[in-house]
Amino acid sequence: MINFRKSTQKLGVVAAVAVAALMLSACSSGSAADGSASVAGAAVGTPIKTVTVAAADWNGPTYENIFVAAKAYEKWINDQGGIAGHPLEITVCDDKGDPTLTAACARDAIAAGAIADVGSFSYNAYVNVPIYSAASMAILGACCNLAAAEYTSPNTFQMGNNPVLNPAGVARAVQDGCEDIAVLELDIPGVTDDTNIIFSNIAKAYGYEKELKFIRVPLTATDYSSVVAQATDGTDCISMFLGENNISGMMAPFAQSGGTQTLYGAQGNLNAVSTKGYEELAGVKNSVVTGAYMPLNDAVWDDFRGALTANDAPDTFDYSSLGALSAWSGYSAFTQIAESITGDITPESFLAAASTAVVDNGGMTPAIDFSKTWDAFDGQYARAFSRQVTYMKIDGTPVDGGGWIDLSGPMQGLAP
Repeated sequence: MINFRKSTQKLGVVAAVAVAALMLSACSSGSAADGSASVAGAAVGTPIKTVTVAAADWNGPTYENIFVAAKAYEKWINDQGGIAGHPLEITVCDDKGDPTLTAACARDAIAAGAIADVGSFSYNAYVNVPIYSAASMAILGACCNLAAAEYTSPNTFQMGNNPVLNPAGVARAVQDGCEDIAVLELDIPGVTDDTNIIFSNIAKAYGYEKELKFIRVPLTATDYSSVVAQATDGTDCISMFLGENNISGMMAPFAQSGGTQTLYGAQGNLNAVSTKGYEELAGVKNSVVTGAYMPLNDAVWDDFRGALTANDAPDTFDYSSLGALSAWSGYSAFTQIAESITGDITPESFLAAASTAVVDNGGMTPAIDFSKTWDAFDGQYARAFSRQVTYMKIDGTPVDGGGWIDLSGPMQGLAP
């Protein structure tokens, strides 16, 4: 999964009725901020607390970069005076891929006076969404909704572009002239089958007349020889619904197979980290990345890059990933919304305000209107607020000039 300018260029937020987002408040009274704007200088008010949940220490794909990005934002905003004069205090919670721990992260946050969950990513969100909902808490800024509850709960506010992010690779592959496309996909119960419908719809919408070759990959796979052999048999392109660790694991068998297939993958997963040592493979050199966010080298992320440097962020992680970018952009949106609130910042006031907010974050993502749910697929993806994608190379170079492409129609099988 995944620079921002000075305070004058933080996320702009326009609300139809009111604007708000999510935060955790440590105030015993429930009041955390007075609605005044942040100014440079020491933040001296009662801390405003938030929680960010991800899996770091486990055998599946690791998202510790989300924690690094969140803590970098915490230091950056506090160095500028905090949020409405109050310091931001972020708790990061490692659920280790265990749903029991995911639930514990949510309950602990609520017990601490949580107002919101910001910038999280978990394969077990189906566990914590109802817990937060019962506490009238919002979940803001996620890159990648997976669970059905994340797409239907009025408490969720995704800023990424799932479920179109990975299928968008097939849209590009067809446009690039691919004639036999394999799809390597993580086998995620309750997710993979539904996503395959969108893969197939998009292929059809762009004129692909064959059946896509779907090949499932266990979430904690360690041996990719078999799936690579299947993916390279009779194909010319491979679209990957895989995490960074998965792509890294498949590169050696892909190189050994002599495969020349062009690779298509999601931002932060198909990247310089997952392809390190294999940069000269034809499939990597010609690869295309599908994005939910502008690439990290874009000027809109200037403050993020600077904050990472100031925070001595480990260079072992990829900060161009969906997770890292979603954490920063989620907290940026959160700050702007929080500073627009008049009166007490509470879980209820944030939830109500977020439900009518229109977020224009300066180009990190497309403008997102949280007041407009999506009724396609009988409302199955109601909270998929952004269905736009941008294409780039692994180094962040825009493909065809960059910009945002709306795939709402093709997701339903409609010609673009």
